[in-house]
Amino acid sequence: MVNRKKIVFPFYNTYFTATSIIIYQANILRTLQYLPDGQKPEIIVWYKPGSPLQELKDVGYPYISYYNVKTIGFRIKKLLSLFAVKLGMKKLFNFNAAYDIIYPADQDPFADTIRKKIYWKADFQENYYPENFLKEELEWVAAFFNHLQSHPQYPLVLSSKACEKDLRSFYPKLRNEVLLYRFVSHVPELDEFRVPELIKQFELQKPYFIVCNQFWPHKNHIAVIKALKAIKSGGTLPFQMVFTGKTTSRRGTDYFSELKNAISDADLTEDIIITDFIERTDQLLLMKNSIAVVQPTLFEGWSTVIEDARAIGKYVIASSLEVNQEQISDNAIFFEPHDAQRLAELLLSHFQNPPAWIPYDYKTFIASATQDLVRIFELS
Repeated sequence: MVNRKKIVFPFYNTYFTATSIIIYQANILRTLQYLPDGQKPEIIVWYKPGSPLQELKDVGYPYISYYNVKTIGFRIKKLLSLFAVKLGMKKLFNFNAAYDIIYPADQDPFADTIRKKIYWKADFQENYYPENFLKEELEWVAAFFNHLQSHPQYPLVLSSKACEKDLRSFYPKLRNEVLLYRFVSHVPELDEFRVPELIKQFELQKPYFIVCNQFWPHKNHIAVIKALKAIKSGGTLPFQMVFTGKTTSRRGTDYFSELKNAISDADLTEDIIITDFIERTDQLLLMKNSIAVVQPTLFEGWSTVIEDARAIGKYVIASSLEVNQEQISDNAIFFEPHDAQRLAELLLSHFQNPPAWIPYDYKTFIASATQDLVRIFELS
């Protein structure tokens, strides 16, 4: 009988609070599927009411169980455990004794009785754009790194070498081991016969580029609007631009209305199609049918959009962030994120003379990501 490593998987977010984290966690499960059966760990999901469990269940991972942390039984366990710790009797009510790892860990003391806590930080955007964050969010980050600094035995997972460089810059005293997980996209089977239906649904009249980002200030939609305005000043736009993504945000609450005004002022209402949040398969179909994927972002830890584009075989026009260039080199071109004129030139050039495609096997990226998880969870 296989003695599987047991990993607790906190799954507390909703589509409103953090869609990208939900995708990140589901993709970890999908990546673990590539391991030989004897290496696959057992996953114990701790979730809250409202957590989109179907995202995980749809993966079909064979060794997984689910526990609602808001049930009376679970709450009693937490209280007994914390009470025992205060009395110096931690072993008496250790309900987590069977668990090897919790990832991504939080600062909940109930998890302290799990053998190993592994933390995760998506990026360091708050250090570059603190104005986009609430006071409570910045306080949480400060507490998080104070916690890590006082517990150097806990590893920290980051998504890129660029993130690790930021960590060393902003937190030079941190001594925690740093592990990298360069996540990949796992694309479901796409029914391309549905593309005409989507084109009709969103009233697309021309070939189009696509931007797939939530409407957060750092996603830099305004650069795309300025680029299209510059192109249109010379005549009619020969293509359209599709913006997908949630139009509401906890950050920059006026951002979407400001973008709508900018679109109207630039006379681009018919040229920019805003879909709002749509199903992932619909977004992937729109991406696959696009001229190219545009990623104008001012900040990323590792871009889900770029990863999706690599997985489905689409060219990427991206901002020249260090992390973007770390993530993709072939079948991509870069522009300084505030240089809308250069972006305009790239869009027109790509529309008129599409570059030659450099073939690759995406399975090699999946294999690399799988080995990242093997190292992080010590599954070898």
